[in-house]
Amino acid sequence: MIDLTVKRRVGGTGLELGPLGLGVAPLGNLYARVSEADSQATLEEAWRQGITWLDAAPKYGFGLAEERVGRFLGGTLPGERPLLSTKVGRVLEPAASAPVDAQFVAPAPYRPVFDYSPQGIERSYADSLRRLGVERVEILLLHDVDRLSHAREHRELARQLLNESLPALERIKAERRVQAIGLGVCEWDIGYEILVSADIDCVLLAGRYTLLDASALTSGFLDACARRKVSVLAGGVFNSGFLAGGANYDYAAADATLIERRDRLLALCKAHRVPLPAAALQFTAAHPAITSLVVGARSAQELKDILKWCRTPIPEALWAALRQDRFIPEGAPVPDAVSKELPCA
Repeated sequence: MIDLTVKRRVGGTGLELGPLGLGVAPLGNLYARVSEADSQATLEEAWRQGITWLDAAPKYGFGLAEERVGRFLGGTLPGERPLLSTKVGRVLEPAASAPVDAQFVAPAPYRPVFDYSPQGIERSYADSLRRLGVERVEILLLHDVDRLSHAREHRELARQLLNESLPALERIKAERRVQAIGLGVCEWDIGYEILVSADIDCVLLAGRYTLLDASALTSGFLDACARRKVSVLAGGVFNSGFLAGGANYDYAAADATLIERRDRLLALCKAHRVPLPAAALQFTAAHPAITSLVVGARSAQELKDILKWCRTPIPEALWAALRQDRFIPEGAPVPDAVSKELPCA
């Protein structure tokens, strides 16, 4: 089970996060429309349940998700507001109408444009603060700097990140306009390059340490982060909802091979009377290099289900069966075997 009361430090900063954060991409109409009422109910439920970290980005509904978080924060909240992370690397240009997008249904009427220059980072951050209705966020991440988004010009982009983008983030942190800086990516290899060349506090890595893709472990990336005391914030634990019953894997329609592998996972979990999403959540959370999980929900009920899966007891026999069928690689920790000494704590 995941202890939802434990907090861990982000890198070498004084910032602490709980084991679960709410990613608000679904509230930007990811794959399907979410009503304003449902978006606010989801955020309210997260706050009621003690989830005190919200992860946003201009990309999510082209500003829509951040605007919805801003309306939530503008309401009456008991005590302090949630901790916030958002991302830079895109600026939103006004459009005559909502653009057609493969991921976001009915986004806000803006056109996203990549811009990793210092000026673009400052503009993106300022625009996010305006949409969120706050003076600053706690975590600021360079978004989508991997080959998935920049296949042809990736080497040129890597040079810009090291020469311009990361120094801009370091300046923003030095000016105490954020507490922690890092990357928000779907691939671990760019993370390796940045780790050895710049001082960052965290990497939000989506989909690379799951029951279907453990490459962040087998590549040595998680170990490298632990040695450098860089926190890993694990997103995409369900691989775009696929491990929770969705049709997409890593933002695209799942193929027959993936569906067959998921069916095998479902059969193993059913044999041990464990919901597959519970095993997926708890497997990812068990690695000591991972400070927190980022989970997406589009309704209060979905969030309640996620919290239930976090608390679901899982027998050791299921972990053994998953390891035997090579869903869990050798050396990957499972909940009952996790050391209490956390490299990133």
